[in-house]
Amino acid sequence: MIFAKIDHWIGRTLFVPPIVKFCQITRQSQFAVSRLFWFIAALDGFYRAETLVGSLLWGALSLIMMISAARRADQPTASFMFFRLLAVFLLLADVLKGILTSDWAGFEFWIFVLVAEYAAIIRTIPPKDAAERKLRRAHSPIN
Repeated sequence: MIFAKIDHWIGRTLFVPPIVKFCQITRQSQFAVSRLFWFIAALDGFYRAETLVGSLLWGALSLIMMISAARRADQPTASFMFFRLLAVFLLLADVLKGILTSDWAGFEFWIFVLVAEYAAIIRTIPPKDAAERKLRRAHSPIN
């Protein structure tokens, strides 16, 4: 139960608002954004691969994600709380490693993964104009 609350707070506070804004600006669905960020994460892994086998695996994953993003962009995707919390833990471990060793390379991978995973759990994106009208009404002197 505590893990569900932590996951909900992280998503609601840190990831969902920028993802919703990004979807509204680009007029893309949350599922397309999820697949886009999985593709970016795969490209980041390919860029950071240090061996031939790693390059081949990340390159193959990049191709699979590119095809998936192009063919099934708006189809719903699944996301699991365990995987999101594992990615948060690994991000925190990479940030801690960066603080202690000044080696920040690679921590952005987990941010891409978390954006992809939290985008997958959003079920509806409010229209951009409705959000702007609500904001204008909240800040107008006459209510």
